[in-house]
Amino acid sequence: EKMAGSPEKSSTAQELKEQGNRLFLCRKYQEAATCYSKAINRNPSVAVYYTNRALCHVKLQQHDKALADCKHALELDSQSVKAHFFLGQCHLELENYDEAIGNLQKYNLAKEQRLNFGDDIPSALRIAKKKRWNSIEEKRINQENELHAYLTKLILAEK
Repeated sequence: EKMAGSPEKSSTAQELKEQGNRLFLCRKYQEAATCYSKAINRNPSVAVYYTNRALCHVKLQQHDKALADCKHALELDSQSVKAHFFLGQCHLELENYDEAIGNLQKYNLAKEQRLNFGDDIPSALRIAKKKRWNSIEEKRINQENELHAYLTKLILAEK
């Protein structure tokens, strides 16, 4: 048996990751996810394999799977900008705005690590904040309308 840290085993995982990357670029997300899963089976301690598979799950609208992969990646590497970003995007899709904002606000990590995500992270953060505000505003308006209807009913009952 080969040891988990042996070069052959991790290079095979690396080759599977690269194969997954090529499939991903061809928009073959399910096949790419399968490659990343095989890479994870060979070497489960590499956070990038999980974030790559998470992105495939995001593209396939499988947000629960993407959430699990991002959380696992963060257990392995709490400084993973990709994991925080994809986790934020998943929470945004699932309308968990506070969680989305919490994860997307980690974009200072990208600056610290000198990673260039362009405007992707700040843009997603703006969207999350806007959607959260819209959600809160919608609830407020609904409560106001319910109160108005209730008061109108009371006034009519008085007459």
